[in-house]
Amino acid sequence: MRRGKSVKIFMMDGIPNGRWICELSNWTGKAYKIPRTYYKQCLNREELRAPSVYFLFGHDSDSGRPVVYIGETEDAINRLGEHIQNANKDYWTEAVVFINKDDHLNKAHIKYLESRFYEIANEVNRYIVMNSQSPKKSVISEAEVAEMEEFIDNAKIIVAALGHKVFELLMPDSMEQTDAGEREDIVEYLYIKNRNGLSAKGFQSSEGFVVCRGSVIREQLSVNSLGKNIIKLREQYLSDGTIIDNVFTQEILFTSPSAASDFILGNRTSGPIMWKNEDGVTLKELNERSS
Repeated sequence: MRRGKSVKIFMMDGIPNGRWICELSNWTGKAYKIPRTYYKQCLNREELRAPSVYFLFGHDSDSGRPVVYIGETEDAINRLGEHIQNANKDYWTEAVVFINKDDHLNKAHIKYLESRFYEIANEVNRYIVMNSQSPKKSVISEAEVAEMEEFIDNAKIIVAALGHKVFELLMPDSMEQTDAGEREDIVEYLYIKNRNGLSAKGFQSSEGFVVCRGSVIREQLSVNSLGKNIIKLREQYLSDGTIIDNVFTQEILFTSPSAASDFILGNRTSGPIMWKNEDGVTLKELNERSS
């Protein structure tokens, strides 16, 4: 059963697009959101000259996909300054730095955190990870591993609350425990099927509509009716390995059910009518029932 969380945000500069300090209730971790243009205003923040793990967020100039660089440092002020001076890292616009309020983190801890965050980001595969090589995981005790994994769980909440879904799986656990201790479905899968063997599976999420791995797309396109963005997405996913032999190799998020069905069928469609549950009930009907 999921429990509520309280996130405290302090806008250091009094404006939404300035620096933030973020804290989670009952946790000793602390996050600083630092826009690249506000780096110099952080030079006097002595708490940022402590062991920390950090993330540099931006977008790829070619594909437009979000990118992240994951690092660790014993002095975030110096390290961010080095990244600003590095011409190869001009893609990032915002840094998020995690420290521990009780100065508990040491070099071994932050090396472990860096490696684990790198692993998770690659597994989730929603952002392009810009690290040139895989960080080496440090060896720490069993008790420290448990403590660092809890740190990771809490940091993931903060990062997501700041608008970065880099560690959030598109494919959630489809079952959740109720107050009575039972397990119930929290995702209702929807399908597109036709006589030609085309079969696609997906579900609505809080971000849009997710098409599941293994779904099949129709190869033919109706260029005259299909939107330019969908055509461009098709070209991108067919060229980068996201779709191989017309089959999704991973979960993909679309902005809406219609965008997903347009992409799959290769022509303009109405997603709420095309997507149906196992009983053949359309998404439109399901939405009407729940309203």
